[in-house]
Amino acid sequence: MNKKFLYAAIGVAMLSVSVSCDNSKGGKGPAAAYENNSVEKASHVIEYTNLLIDIANKQNSYITRVSENVDKIEKGLKNPSDHFAFIGIITPTYFDMPRGINKVKADEPVDELSSADKTFFKEKVPAYSASFKKLQEQYKQLSDYLKAEDFKDDKSAKGFALVDSIRASTQQLMADKAVLMKKVNEIADASEAIVLKESPLKDYILAMKADLKTVRDFVELAESSEGNYNAIKQKAEAAYAALEKAKEEHSQLNLDNAKKENKDGYYKSFYDRVNDFLITAKKIMRDSAEKGKIDEYQVDSLGRSYDSLISSYNSFNS
Repeated sequence: MNKKFLYAAIGVAMLSVSVSCDNSKGGKGPAAAYENNSVEKASHVIEYTNLLIDIANKQNSYITRVSENVDKIEKGLKNPSDHFAFIGIITPTYFDMPRGINKVKADEPVDELSSADKTFFKEKVPAYSASFKKLQEQYKQLSDYLKAEDFKDDKSAKGFALVDSIRASTQQLMADKAVLMKKVNEIADASEAIVLKESPLKDYILAMKADLKTVRDFVELAESSEGNYNAIKQKAEAAYAALEKAKEEHSQLNLDNAKKENKDGYYKSFYDRVNDFLITAKKIMRDSAEKGKIDEYQVDSLGRSYDSLISSYNSFNS
């Protein structure tokens, strides 16, 4: 499956800096419900939306591994007598960490949300959680089926059925996630505008967010090649050049304000990782130009670098 739908949107973590409570007016659409919020209320909304983003991001590796394993398992089920049919399949794991007593919880939308949005999250978050739990349960059934070697009794019939069910559940999970993240983005952007308006860290955060989007777009472009790198070669080279230029400009921003908030080290670390991404991307582009295609493991490598940037970005905002 195309993994680009596994990437969650990026939100701004609640800032530990003092910012102005000045509010803007005149908004339209979903953001209008939040434009007059105080900084404190906006920060609490962001804390909630960031939690949803964090949960979705942490589930990415599990969903990706399940999708990869299902492809391998399907191939093995076609020839289960091969001693190497199911070798190298690593069971994915996911741990749902408990939240502290005073921490926001995904199934308890914060009071600062609008009435309509609270209703939305009360409905959609449990639906998404149910979809993820269903996927976990189906994969466990498939795993137990392989361990018991029941494919010897039914000629892999149940195994193939479980593979189809897991793929269908994954597609439903991604559909639920898309709806949820669209709403999260709308609310987070509106609240972020309030929090960042007078923040001394505004320029750094906007620079990092812009570069994260560029990196994500590059990864999705690589995924879209469908085995034909030449089809995206020019776009990839242009995207690489744009990111390289942005990295040079953004990494040289005056860090005086970041130093005052003890954030300069985190900012430098973020752009060190952007540089690492560029190095990885350059090698992959060179190799792909020679072979005519981008291999899946190379796309996965870009995806892991992107995840690393998300972690670095969140560290800056923690």
